[in-house]
Amino acid sequence: MRVTQSGTWTMVRANLSTILSDTRKVEEQAVTGLLMNRASDSPELRAQVDALSAAVADQSVYERNATQAMSALDTMDSSLSRAHDALARAREIAIQMAGDTVSADERALAAEEIGALRSTLIDAANAEYGGRYLFAGTAYDSLPFDDDGNYAGSTEEPSTRVGEDTWVATGRDGSAVFTGDIDVFAALADLQAALESDDDTGVSDGITNIDTGLDQLVTARAEIGNTTNVAEDALSLSESLSAEFQTRLDDLAAADPAETYTKLSELRSAYSTALQVAASGKKQGLFDLI
Repeated sequence: MRVTQSGTWTMVRANLSTILSDTRKVEEQAVTGLLMNRASDSPELRAQVDALSAAVADQSVYERNATQAMSALDTMDSSLSRAHDALARAREIAIQMAGDTVSADERALAAEEIGALRSTLIDAANAEYGGRYLFAGTAYDSLPFDDDGNYAGSTEEPSTRVGEDTWVATGRDGSAVFTGDIDVFAALADLQAALESDDDTGVSDGITNIDTGLDQLVTARAEIGNTTNVAEDALSLSESLSAEFQTRLDDLAAADPAETYTKLSELRSAYSTALQVAASGKKQGLFDLI
């Protein structure tokens, strides 16, 4: 088949254009240090980069959620510790005030401290973190307990995702914690009334009720401790995965400097050779072809 002069120069022009395009692409890689600087550079590689970028972003969200969950859980634990201390002090008072050797005046004075401890207990049950009430269940925008210890929250508990298949509670059902087997607010109210009325039997009963309430708070703290461990493990895993995915992403997207400059040198040499061949074949109109 005979190749016309016009066809020959069309092929020469196409070859020069391809070499020039490849050269500019490799020059850009040399400057940026990246194999890809636009989606069209390598669709297959782009898909891998996008997948790894999404994985890194997911782990970042999990890390942030786990960190916030741990802070909320720590606040809950501190509040329960405060509530436990208030109940433990109430128990000490009840033991001191039990028996017929204590005067009515002494019991009346002790009743005032029990009232203050009850207020402390309610304040602990209304603990907040980040503008949310922690013992209100999913109704965290509203105060869970009123001054009488009545619960206005939800029995459902909020949670946050801290891993691919891991969720942790970031709030508790306050009714289960404070008014479950025993209503701790009512227990202190009853103890206060017994002290005010000099009722020795009522004071003794108050000790039993407080013991149940203390066990209730200890159980709640243990559950929060377990949840904190889950959040900590999830955070550690997310940090490890994030670092691993980022390393893979960097390795995938980064251009090897030595390889890039070698390829760039080869392309520039090929372009120069192609120009020389074109010039020797037909000097006239050469620059119209570039």
